[in-house]
Amino acid sequence: MKKTIIVTSIFLTLTTGCASNKSLNEQQIFAQYPVVQEADILLKNSAAENLALYSPKQMEQAQDVFDEAVKQAKAGKVSATESGKEAVLRIKTAKKQAVKAKYVFEDVLKARQKAKDANANSLIPDAFNDAEAKFAKMLAWLEVGEEDKAKRDINPLKNQYLALELKALKSNMLSFAEQAITQAKKNDVNDIAPRTVAQAEDEYQLALATLEADRTDTTKANVHSNRAIWLVKRAKGIDDINTFFENAKFDEEQKILWYQEQLSNVMSPLMSDISFDQSNKEVIASLRGSLVQVLEERQSLNANIESKQEQLSQLKESSQSRESKMARDSEEALLAARLELDREQKAKREDDERFASVQSLFSEDEANVYRQINNVLIRAQGFSFKPGASEIDSTNFVILNKIIEAIKRFPDAKIVVSGHTDATGSADLNLELSTARAKTVTNFITQVGLIASDRLTFKGFGKEKPVASNETVEGRAQNRRVEILIVN
Repeated sequence: MKKTIIVTSIFLTLTTGCASNKSLNEQQIFAQYPVVQEADILLKNSAAENLALYSPKQMEQAQDVFDEAVKQAKAGKVSATESGKEAVLRIKTAKKQAVKAKYVFEDVLKARQKAKDANANSLIPDAFNDAEAKFAKMLAWLEVGEEDKAKRDINPLKNQYLALELKALKSNMLSFAEQAITQAKKNDVNDIAPRTVAQAEDEYQLALATLEADRTDTTKANVHSNRAIWLVKRAKGIDDINTFFENAKFDEEQKILWYQEQLSNVMSPLMSDISFDQSNKEVIASLRGSLVQVLEERQSLNANIESKQEQLSQLKESSQSRESKMARDSEEALLAARLELDREQKAKREDDERFASVQSLFSEDEANVYRQINNVLIRAQGFSFKPGASEIDSTNFVILNKIIEAIKRFPDAKIVVSGHTDATGSADLNLELSTARAKTVTNFITQVGLIASDRLTFKGFGKEKPVASNETVEGRAQNRRVEILIVN
């Protein structure tokens, strides 16, 4: 009997040991220990609430206790419930601490978010991380009840984040202008065109000063930044042309300015502005195209005059008795025809100049400009709206300013703004989104560009009017666009 009891006891010990060593999976743990599942959910949500920032100590301890609760639950220990409860309690305490921290550091958090929105964390990571380390210390002091220590450097830290925002804005917005000026100096362009490069630097400084005075005035800063880039391009053009005047008595910059002035004087009857921000080769090609067009128009005019003269001869031969009167009438008709042709020629030349000037405003990535008889269509595919959104991103300000400049060159024209999407998504959603984007662009033109609102109308077409195939990424990108029709 005693032997039987011993064997049974050994069997029970072995089977109990095997059962306790069996590990539970996550689903079994959450079913058996609901409070552990609650702690798991709260921990996962804590990242979105940034609890580790506002209450680092509580969240670190909550994670440790939760990990222990999971180990205990896997082992089937009842203590897992108590550990789970402790983890939940610590996370809820961290939530309360976060509310308090947001109240105490409200101004710091606003400045911090502005710095992050300006990408200071990626553009100037060392300086941003330094501010983050200070903020972490202040939050840690607040968490342990050292409120006076926590509040002591609030204003300096807020100002540090604001300084980071301004520095990032300058870096982000003005880097191209700064790089252009630096590259020009590196290539010794300023040796040939010091005045032009100096003007570019002045525009760059004006852009900096604009942000210093009002960091929200990015539109004006962009204008100065773009002007600086244009001036650098002009300086490069001067440098190219300088090789043609090596033996002249002018200094290096005066040679180029004189050459450009001569081109402007020669072409002034045809166009008021020459694009000196292009290379010399491109400038010459453009001027030659204008001259060819004038010659073609003159040939047409001469043919018309010859036709009128032929009509005059026929009239003289038909009646000698009315020769004198007919001659006067013919001369008057010829003069009127010449005047009308001159008027039409001048009007056509002015329209051509305006169209060419609008075309020159945009790069190929920003927009394509088409002429539709007397109207001008700007097909702007260079907008970068966020997916599903209609708010204007700051990166769109450059192209919007160019659109406003184009509209101002047609002061009596009506403007139609239309929004278009690709074929992705439902027709109703695309129609609504395209209409909202067209409205946003219209509001920018009237409010920022100060264009009279009664001149503008807007409409969304959704995916109804594609200009490319929706089967390719490139085609869909072309279909996501805003069009501005200048009804001249």
